[in-house]
Amino acid sequence: MLKRFAAALLLAAAALPGMAADLPNHPFIHVSATADQYIMPDVGEIDIDIVSLEPDADAAWKLVNERLEASRALFAENGIAPEDVLVQDIARRPRKVEVLAEGQPLPMETRVTLHVTVRNLDGWTPIMRALLVMKDLESLAVSFNRSDREKVEADLLQQAIGMARLKAKDIAGGIGARLGAATGVSIGPLKNLSNAMGMSSDSNARGGGGRRGARTEMALVQAMRLAQSVDVIYRIGGK
Repeated sequence: MLKRFAAALLLAAAALPGMAADLPNHPFIHVSATADQYIMPDVGEIDIDIVSLEPDADAAWKLVNERLEASRALFAENGIAPEDVLVQDIARRPRKVEVLAEGQPLPMETRVTLHVTVRNLDGWTPIMRALLVMKDLESLAVSFNRSDREKVEADLLQQAIGMARLKAKDIAGGIGARLGAATGVSIGPLKNLSNAMGMSSDSNARGGGGRRGARTEMALVQAMRLAQSVDVIYRIGGK
């Protein structure tokens, strides 16, 4: 590892034409660090579409309203406040089909989109198990988050900065130099600098409560990975 960074430092010192604009104009050490934490979420979000393919508009709206009321009753039974159940889209429109018989009209669909915020995950599993078997639902997707995410990520950022400094001190010690002041810092990779030095970045450095689409996993509340990454440039001091 030290050899790799030493080579990077020599490259920086050489300041080859075409690269000078991307590199600091002083001897430097460039380090990256990531701090992460697996933590249980305390907020969940559900997106669902209630869909009717009934050709008759009145029958279609009747079915959609029945499913909507059943969904609202399910959410209320599990402690979800009415204001956390948002109807985002109501539409009746032609439904796209791959093959349509000649002379047949394009089928119609009636669709209502719901976005639900679950602030107490104790009821998550029964809610999801009920939704997974409910008829006339499409595009079911879930995601998780933390209500204190900003604080958690702020703590992780401080940890990442501390890790970066320790790594830089080790590198400086390995080449017999003294670590100088930080002259640049970025949350995430300094892409131009990393590319100029031929250094790859960790594509998994940032984490989150991404959307989960596998239906077999939707009823489970699982730990989520939160992460913060930094790139830091330190000046190299005298030996």
